[in-house]
Amino acid sequence: MSAFTFSGKTAIVTGAGGGIGLQVAQDLLAQNINVVAVDVKPHPDTLGNQRLAYLQRDVTEQSACEEAIKTAQTKFGTTDYLVLAAGICPDGDGSLLEIDREIADRVMEINFKSAVSLVRVATEALSQSDHAAIVMVASMVGLRNMENIMDNGPMDAYQMSKAALVSFSRSLAIQLAPKGIRSNTVCPGPALTPMTDAVYQDPARVDAIVARTPLGRLGLPPDVSAACLYLLSDQASFVTGIDLIVDGGLMAKA
Repeated sequence: MSAFTFSGKTAIVTGAGGGIGLQVAQDLLAQNINVVAVDVKPHPDTLGNQRLAYLQRDVTEQSACEEAIKTAQTKFGTTDYLVLAAGICPDGDGSLLEIDREIADRVMEINFKSAVSLVRVATEALSQSDHAAIVMVASMVGLRNMENIMDNGPMDAYQMSKAALVSFSRSLAIQLAPKGIRSNTVCPGPALTPMTDAVYQDPARVDAIVARTPLGRLGLPPDVSAACLYLLSDQASFVTGIDLIVDGGLMAKA
């Protein structure tokens, strides 16, 4: 990653209190980027404090999005990047034909609508940067059904929210191109994160996933973070409107 050119830039990272969002925040800080990290969870010790502003806020609230932009502008003087990694996949998710409407609404609110809210308030600040880029952490299930949808049941709310991010990002890529703002998604496959810990407590299920993944392992937060950093970097300055799949080869099988 040493070839990436980031020093002096500022990123806002949602979902930065754990999992992929935390990894992205850590990797950006290691690249001398100022980071405004936002999460409902407390400040993780691993983030430290240098070049960091940590906001323990709920990104589904408009005021949290506005505070994130204000913090970036007043503390660091610029907003160059958005990494939208806030997300949940609750136990009650399943078929939209059956699950409680409240569960589906909450998933969409956190996974999708919070991204919309932050982009809306950030666009003016991003347009003032010569390096502006947005990366949304979607999922391979935002591009197709889960491979085992009939074995373990669907997660329709999660899948729908990730598909919405993919569609939103592609639209933004066209809408914001005249302002010099790029928008892309990273679409992980099965990845071992705090959000998926409960799913992967079953060794047989892990073995089955690994067996059908061409590269023979689960993904990890650093795998996804590396893709995010590439899409933010100047090395990707001619890349917008894509969905970068990080799935160990699963999508290539279909």
